[in-house]
Amino acid sequence: MNLLLPPNPSLFWLSVFISLPILLLAIRYAPWRHLLANQPRQHAFFGSVLALALLWLLQVSVQDTLAIHPLLMTVIAMVFGWSLATLIGAAALVVLEIYQIPLRALSLDWDVSIAQFDLSTLPVDFCLSVVVPVGWAWCVLWLVDRWKFKNPFTYFWGVGFFGAMLSCIWLGLAALLLFSVSDSYLQLATVQENFILFVLMTFPEGFVNGLIATVMTVLYPDMVKTYRDDWYLKD
Repeated sequence: MNLLLPPNPSLFWLSVFISLPILLLAIRYAPWRHLLANQPRQHAFFGSVLALALLWLLQVSVQDTLAIHPLLMTVIAMVFGWSLATLIGAAALVVLEIYQIPLRALSLDWDVSIAQFDLSTLPVDFCLSVVVPVGWAWCVLWLVDRWKFKNPFTYFWGVGFFGAMLSCIWLGLAALLLFSVSDSYLQLATVQENFILFVLMTFPEGFVNGLIATVMTVLYPDMVKTYRDDWYLKD
């Protein structure tokens, strides 16, 4: 979910207060050595950033206040782990902003050279579109790792499908909490009136994440950081 209007100061600084420590922790604990030593994983990293930004362009405006789009952060967290998934999401938001500059210029009859970044929405978008789904995916992975029922389907469907479905509900609830605490009444009213959209997102979000997670784990298990053959295939 992305903001279409600049946030008020309370919402902006609250989002910065939440986002900055998480972003710094992700940079601190990201496996940079492993990433730099593995060229296929580098290609997957940068490809994911570009693919996410393009996918997030497929957004639906809600009352010209918010934009709803697919997330796919659950499968990104499954493949790359928490820290790299957080950084991929942050980078995708910046690339999305770059993509949108010529679109704004065309819609407003501007010259592309004078179109400007609207960076004030990035902390809010980061909190809702990246921190919430990646954090939830990591919690689900932690729970699944501790289940006694050892089967690959608990990974594919427990995390990729059902985990991604629930991430949409958590996103809506987090948006309600964030907008309520920051007195962002316009955004809060929009989410309250259109909360059913987060419910409608659950099945397609779960299906796409579950499908990609299954394909990646079956065809490229070495690329999926959070998949463990010794656990899920253990007799």
